[in-house]
Amino acid sequence: MNGQAFLAKLDEEEKVIKSKADIYSKLLQTDDNRLTDDIRSDINAATGEVNLLLRGKLKQFRGLCQANVSKSKTSAGEPTPLDSDLEGFWDITYPLIDKVNVKFSKLDTRKAKQWAPIEDEYDPNDVNNRPRIIDDRLKQLQPQQNKAKVSNTKAPNDDLKKLIQERRKAAVAAANQNNDVEIFVAPK
Repeated sequence: MNGQAFLAKLDEEEKVIKSKADIYSKLLQTDDNRLTDDIRSDINAATGEVNLLLRGKLKQFRGLCQANVSKSKTSAGEPTPLDSDLEGFWDITYPLIDKVNVKFSKLDTRKAKQWAPIEDEYDPNDVNNRPRIIDDRLKQLQPQQNKAKVSNTKAPNDDLKKLIQERRKAAVAAANQNNDVEIFVAPK
């Protein structure tokens, strides 16, 4: 694909996410009692992500596409982006657009269900949504909780305080007993 085709695709994607963001922004301005704080924060997150995309990556991508079409250097004085450069940038950028579309589709589903919570399906590719798996090796490294530790009500700082006091007493005793100067010479 060339810059012109990417510009058309970009215009289409921007139009879709802008319209969704506008719809939900207007919905936030209504006094709908069914919109809980959780729903409002989800809407704000999705519309905020759209705004970040439009002002950041998509704007940058548009500039690269326009430089490709006009065959001129970019504003930073870099060489004209090739079609393969645009494809690579699109491969990086499109998942961000797709992520926003997924957020809006979840909001659409909740809206259709009168804002009832929906149960998210498990996505094994989402690193933020994976359950933590602890194998036997990690279990061995975790501290064992036994009843002896629980019954011990002594504060952990007490042991540290005693250790500090003992070391101070030892240092004072050593200073009082030994006023001689010792010189150590390394063996040859």
